[in-house]
Amino acid sequence: MISLTKNEINGTEVVEVTNSQDNPYDVEKCTCWIRTNNLKQVCLQFPDNLLPDSVKIALRLEKNLGQKVYILGDTTCGSCCVDEVTAQHINADGIIHFGHACLSPTTRFPVFHVLPRKQLNLTAFCDEFKRVFSDHCKKILFFYDVAYAHEIEYVYNTLKPVYKHLILSKLNCTSNVEYTDANVNPASVISGRSYALENGYNVQDYDGFFLGETEKTFTLLAMSIPAKKWYCFANDKVSEFDALNTPWLKRRRYLIEKLKDAKVVGIVVATLGIQEYLTAINTVKRILKQKNKKSYLFSVGKINPAKLANFPEIDAFVVIACPENEVFDSRDFFKPMLTVYEVELAFNSAREFCPQYFMDFRQILPGGTNYIDFQPSINLDVSLVTSSVRNCEDDALCTDQMNALAVRSSGTVAIGKAGAQYLQERSWKGVEQKLGENSAQPAETGRSGLAWEYTNEPLKTNKQVE
Repeated sequence: MISLTKNEINGTEVVEVTNSQDNPYDVEKCTCWIRTNNLKQVCLQFPDNLLPDSVKIALRLEKNLGQKVYILGDTTCGSCCVDEVTAQHINADGIIHFGHACLSPTTRFPVFHVLPRKQLNLTAFCDEFKRVFSDHCKKILFFYDVAYAHEIEYVYNTLKPVYKHLILSKLNCTSNVEYTDANVNPASVISGRSYALENGYNVQDYDGFFLGETEKTFTLLAMSIPAKKWYCFANDKVSEFDALNTPWLKRRRYLIEKLKDAKVVGIVVATLGIQEYLTAINTVKRILKQKNKKSYLFSVGKINPAKLANFPEIDAFVVIACPENEVFDSRDFFKPMLTVYEVELAFNSAREFCPQYFMDFRQILPGGTNYIDFQPSINLDVSLVTSSVRNCEDDALCTDQMNALAVRSSGTVAIGKAGAQYLQERSWKGVEQKLGENSAQPAETGRSGLAWEYTNEPLKTNKQVE
């Protein structure tokens, strides 16, 4: 018997086909993967909306395997990324990730992705595709959302006889769908996808196409891959999309100017599992040091405005995160939130604005497809935000040792650290010790009880004088 199961993935209804002996989580394939790799400590990672089903899936796996499995109840940074840090708490040797995935490459454990399945009217889609791409000799790069991976082999076999120059990308992962490839050089993977062009052609000769909504994944691909034109299939219609002429990109350029003006920069670590995240951190630290800017390293788990508002001395934050992290789209943060690529745009004179925009920091690191040697900009320029002169060495205040002193222009001496400077200049500095100024007092019992009415406060009464 065939049945349909509906789930909500990122606000989108996902219909998954399964028979009565199985379920939409492909428990049998998960069991086979665990046995094939001889894994003993396996963690199951679910997004928040799928957690209600997690216990049922874990019990089925334990019954099939005859061993215990573990559920990751809360992710360290984001649900689309594999949470290797939490899995290490039980010395795990494998992770099964359920739901939407950014497919960022990891290093510590083998990972099995159980991808969602979104319903697609295959006949209507193929007809619409042929209507828009009437030229059958056109060169097309075909990408797709992970929710359509279970249908993609049928789509490709239908379109390939018609379009001789159709190139289909593959997901770079091991998953419950068959049409994937996990043995690709990570340096050539973009947003978890890889492709191989025909001999004699480059990517600028192709039109890009994405099967899915105009959401984060598609925008990242359209900004990273310099195809001639980009198209997407949304609301049962193929439409053209211009990723480089959007209000979002204009705002990013404004934030780059804010970063150039910043004196104190916070480096926020929002991933502990993506390959080369440590290289990205060290690269940002080195660039900021060469530009005489103070930097602090933060690891706060899942990022939100309230956490980062605790550090008012920071002028701008650089976030080391998954490319699909929503922090770069939010306007709720009190200070600018920038990427590793934007740090290079701000301070690397060898890198210029181009038709591409790289949200995946691995693309611009040494060994990446778009790496450029760092050349610090030394010429004076004028801030487009404050109209002040930048790159003026007389204003630089940079020390490498915690015990080093720096003389400020006002004649006062302070420790050459940004946090101490900020506290010195602030009008309110908190509780002061005043050692030797107050006489010693005996210890007293503090308040007790509930916050709305402590035990040392007068009792309230609703009685009224008659």
